[in-house]
Amino acid sequence: RKITGNHISEDNESIALLCDQMHFDAKEAYKLLRTNVMFCLPDNDTCRTIGITSPIRGEGKSTVAINLAYTLAVTKVNVLLIDMDMRLPSIASKLNIEKTLGLSDYLVGNATLKEVIRSTDKYPNWDIMLSGSIPPTPSELISSESMQRLIKGLERKYDFIIIDLPPVNVVSDALVAKDILDGYILTVRQDYSDRHSLADCIRQ
Repeated sequence: RKITGNHISEDNESIALLCDQMHFDAKEAYKLLRTNVMFCLPDNDTCRTIGITSPIRGEGKSTVAINLAYTLAVTKVNVLLIDMDMRLPSIASKLNIEKTLGLSDYLVGNATLKEVIRSTDKYPNWDIMLSGSIPPTPSELISSESMQRLIKGLERKYDFIIIDLPPVNVVSDALVAKDILDGYILTVRQDYSDRHSLADCIRQ
């Protein structure tokens, strides 16, 4: 499957996100994030799997996940972006692409890997896996052996796997994903997050 259409249109405020459309300061911020990620996890011989989360909803974690994947793809490394927020997915809507089979469908055996990995028309080395059908118990799927086998298999193909996770303070999904991650990036929105929520998130 190939992502096409106006998913990087400047007139859609909700998706004014890919670096070639951003204000200079925003572009530089994402490039700095990319650099920090590469220095924190410098082993170029293995795939780095990174979860993007936040204390509460609405802090921009999905936007950060999309842009980090994009800025990594610019450097010609192989990148996979996974929407693992199976309760309230947003990657498809932010990129203005059709919602199709995805992660949950693969994990329960209703789709093949080929059916759930989509290539992008921006970079041939940047793929996306949507969340798929909303399951009744996402945390059980995330902590399942099938998920661990999936990630281990994907790590043989990609240099970076960027995972959009649910907020830490809302559900347990982001925390049970720890066994498949090399690390987390915590997204905090200025003038939106409160100190109590942030402290609770960091504690967890």
